[in-house]
Amino acid sequence: MATPITANLGTTTALTITLASLATSTTGVGRQSTFVDNTTTLAQFLRIYFKVTTGTSPTANKTIQFYLLTQDKASSPNVVTDGAGASDAGLTIVTATQVYVVQTTSTSNQTYQDSFLIRNPGTAWAIAVVHDTAVNLNATGSNHAIYYVAENQQV
Repeated sequence: MATPITANLGTTTALTITLASLATSTTGVGRQSTFVDNTTTLAQFLRIYFKVTTGTSPTANKTIQFYLLTQDKASSPNVVTDGAGASDAGLTIVTATQVYVVQTTSTSNQTYQDSFLIRNPGTAWAIAVVHDTAVNLNATGSNHAIYYVAENQQV
């Protein structure tokens, strides 16, 4: 009889990222979360949960984009996607891998909530958010959140 493979789920953890009033951009200017060190957990999969709220009178058929940022902690000097810093800050996306996209409507203060999966995030990782809705995101901090759950498979 085959041994079943089970999932070992970690604790739901909030990412530190400031999305309130994030400006719209068509050139990749957005915001990155603080990096998460994965050298101890060694998560094979990440389930990313998000809540993002648009501002007043956004343009229809625009997007909220999510990107994976990685850091090679083993190399010297460290290699970091798009020269990202260690913590919550502004960032311009140039080469980061886009991992999820939400198509938006023209409804003011519309909240978008969903989740997506990342496989093999590496030794350290972060999420970046860029949007082109033509208006700033909602100004209330509690209207935005990004959480993750790390998962490892075990036999």
